[in-house]
Amino acid sequence: MQLQKKCENFNEDRVPAVISVYYARYDTPLPAHIFTQLANVLPESLQAAIYRYRQWEDAHAALLGKHLLRHSLLRQGLPYTLQNIEYTTYRRPFIKGTPDFNITHSGNIVACAVAEKGLVGIDIEKLQLLPVDDFRQQFSGEEWQRICQDPAPPAVFYRYWTRKEAVLKAAGTGLNEALHLLNTTTDIVSYDQHTWQLNTVSIMPAYICHLACSEMNNTISVQEVSISELAL
Repeated sequence: MQLQKKCENFNEDRVPAVISVYYARYDTPLPAHIFTQLANVLPESLQAAIYRYRQWEDAHAALLGKHLLRHSLLRQGLPYTLQNIEYTTYRRPFIKGTPDFNITHSGNIVACAVAEKGLVGIDIEKLQLLPVDDFRQQFSGEEWQRICQDPAPPAVFYRYWTRKEAVLKAAGTGLNEALHLLNTTTDIVSYDQHTWQLNTVSIMPAYICHLACSEMNNTISVQEVSISELAL
């Protein structure tokens, strides 16, 4: 387990809470019997959703994301299962009585963040070339200026994109037309009547990942979970 970064401590009397980030890699399709074994553990409704995906990468991300959540519940010794998942109006999943969690995936990586306290959002993106100008309306003036001035525009684009997504996912509001009003050039931002601490999470080269948490005093733990561990 890698202890990665401690959020800025605004109240030294508080005991740091932990945000655990579990991630898994799937560079190639899983053997059919392993995929079926993992799928059969899930509730029927989740199985049906996974088998509806046409691309193997999307099906694997959905499957392993749920298993990372299951892994975290088992690690915490909580008396809940994936059967207890509920959804907000914006389809944000949650389980009553458990720490807040959030799942993200891109490329061949899927990650699940679990916060001991407060709300958490996580977003990961694999670096790739894209028409950055098409997204101008999604960024604040200051964000866009930094994107345009940076010598590596795809990387800085994904930096601010994942920071925005992390906040939106933590708040549970989803993408909206006022995205340009959310300025993430600082590590502390206000959005949806909350204050959010933004943190960089290093998982793999060629990926950019950020966390948003409503608690200001956290330690972030990052751990890779193998497919064999999930299959157990």
